[in-house]
Amino acid sequence: MKLSAHYKREGWEVDFVKGIHPSPPIHLYDKSFISVIFSQNREKALEYAMMLPNCTVGGSGWDYSIKLDHDIEHILPDYSLYNLDYSLGFTSRGCIRNCGFCVVPEKEGFIHDHAPITEFLDPMHNKLILLDNNFGASPRWRENLEFLIENKIKVNFNQGIDIRLVTSEFADLLAETKYYNHRFKKRALYVAFDDMRYKNQFLKGMLTLRARGINPSHIMVYILVGYNTTFEQDLERVDLVKSLGSVPYIMRYNQVKTPELNKLARWVNGRYHEFIEWSKYK
Repeated sequence: MKLSAHYKREGWEVDFVKGIHPSPPIHLYDKSFISVIFSQNREKALEYAMMLPNCTVGGSGWDYSIKLDHDIEHILPDYSLYNLDYSLGFTSRGCIRNCGFCVVPEKEGFIHDHAPITEFLDPMHNKLILLDNNFGASPRWRENLEFLIENKIKVNFNQGIDIRLVTSEFADLLAETKYYNHRFKKRALYVAFDDMRYKNQFLKGMLTLRARGINPSHIMVYILVGYNTTFEQDLERVDLVKSLGSVPYIMRYNQVKTPELNKLARWVNGRYHEFIEWSKYK
């Protein structure tokens, strides 16, 4: 969308082709770009790049080092490319954590300010998806929450809130925001409970959110399995989240598929846990 906005401003005609196609219409274009999100699509991207004229390939599945030029990175995206009725963007890049399962530290580095919300907020939209990898660690989290509150913007914190960074002040402001799921149909916040080592911090953050007026049922908790926890620890985390009145959701590391984890994911993500015990389900 940013590339489209830039080239349209320069007078170019822009087309968008989404997904993988047997034969892209190469005869139409003077310049082409390919975005590769997942590494399993590298070979197909290379195949296209050899056919398309004046082609540039980028994306997390291709090369972390390839960046947009500054003027393109900091432009109002062309939301008409996807016919979106909401805005989206990053106020910060990077993260303070260094989780072994995450590409963000290598791709974006340590947390740093990126852009004000006004840079990517279309004046025609009152809905916003924030893509910050760790919004609560952003140098301007307070300023950004106040902006959302003052302008009555419906917001989706798409990559979740770092529960270990939740303070009373943060929770107070968060409770005032109009937080929603990515479809803007229901109230929703997302946090993660990936490691038993921060169980106490997780509990403290969750209880702080509740004490400051956030309904526990609004919170979905992502639970990483198949990485560095035992199955017993996975079940313990699910039970703890349920006891708090929030919604657990299993995330399998690199789509690890063992019979036991497959059953656990179905039991939790299919919401079967709400009416049948694990011992009886399995």
